[in-house]
Amino acid sequence: MTIAILFVCFFLLIAIGTPIAFAIGAASLFIIAIDPGMIAYIVTSKFFSGIDSFTLLAIPFFIFAGELCTDSGLTARIVRFSHVLVGRFFRVGLAYVNILSSMIFAGVSGSITADSAAMGSLLIPSMKKAGYDADYAVAVTATSGTIGALIPPSILMVLYGSLTSLSVGQLFLGGIVPGFLFGASLIVVATIVGRLRGYDFRGAEAAMTSNTPYWLELLVSFRDASIALIIPLIIIGGIVGGFATPTEAGVLAVACAMIAGLFFYGTLTAKKIYDAAFRSAILTAVVMAIIAFSTLFSDILTRYNFQDWLLHAIGMASDNRYVHLSLIMTMLFVMGFVLDVTAMLIMFAAPLAAIGHLLGFDPIHYGVIIVMVSLLGACTPPVGTLLFIGCSIAGIPLTSVVRVTACFVGVQFLVCLLLMFVPQAITFVPSLVFGR
Repeated sequence: MTIAILFVCFFLLIAIGTPIAFAIGAASLFIIAIDPGMIAYIVTSKFFSGIDSFTLLAIPFFIFAGELCTDSGLTARIVRFSHVLVGRFFRVGLAYVNILSSMIFAGVSGSITADSAAMGSLLIPSMKKAGYDADYAVAVTATSGTIGALIPPSILMVLYGSLTSLSVGQLFLGGIVPGFLFGASLIVVATIVGRLRGYDFRGAEAAMTSNTPYWLELLVSFRDASIALIIPLIIIGGIVGGFATPTEAGVLAVACAMIAGLFFYGTLTAKKIYDAAFRSAILTAVVMAIIAFSTLFSDILTRYNFQDWLLHAIGMASDNRYVHLSLIMTMLFVMGFVLDVTAMLIMFAAPLAAIGHLLGFDPIHYGVIIVMVSLLGACTPPVGTLLFIGCSIAGIPLTSVVRVTACFVGVQFLVCLLLMFVPQAITFVPSLVFGR
């Protein structure tokens, strides 16, 4: 009953437009107030303990690195390299450029919102100008933005690892193959939808390139974007080699972005660095507020044995653990309609990790699956953050993109289901590196 009241209060607050962090906090405080057994609960200590983690310091650094890359022009260079590589050869070349650029930028920022905003601001206007429908451009941009939380570094992997005491390095490596599978699946859907809509812009997109010989243009664009390819190698190499923690790897990412912008490209100025730092501080404050309140919410769920109740509920459907996991994935997918991905992951990470342990799943395989499914909520209305970003850039209403976005999200969910049955696709790279 207490858990039911907690969720009812939370969803009522969401329904009347309360910001997600305050809705989580107010619902939690209401339960503490009405339950005599919670009188001794020290709320402020829980708030502080939720964000008192050295690992979480990686978040502002990865956000700052992404902002610096955008302001220094590295994002535009990534798009240019992707365009030269694949843009001129396919019917929906700019859609491929969009997806490939997101995969490359994912190795720098680790933030889905930064990825979607950076790619969307560059590519959505370009796709519209080339003749693509606005809803198609937004759907491609929003769904490809989810790759930013899978290909390392990943802010959501840092959060999940911190909340469940798992190795962030192993979670990073576990997200590599799923990230590429997400990208490949989006390319397939973009191709099919493009054919159904009659898109064939190979001539127009080839005209967007210069008259420079192709091999020279590819070489120059690769050189300009090489920093974006080097940064993830430095981050992963530092963590895997034991030379850096995730937080220290975030510092390395900032240092690389700063050096590139100041000395290689000469595009960063003191004003741009200040603006990037200011935006990073605002976004970090929002994330940390959600973490603090969500930690309290998650702790209440754990105290009232939410994981036991949920395991009993799904256990009534079947004795098969894969059925249990598929039901958990469906629950997360549905809740993603009304919950922010960061808040949802923090609220349910600990209880769901306990269920995964009881069901006997490999913790890295299970954790990556949970993160992947949670990500889909960023592309589903009415709280789809990435959809809102794309629609605001394209200047179209959210309702106009729901149908085409459903095609992309549906295939991504099928990829999650496939990986549920093939854990080796997730655990292979961590096992290869860490010898698990």
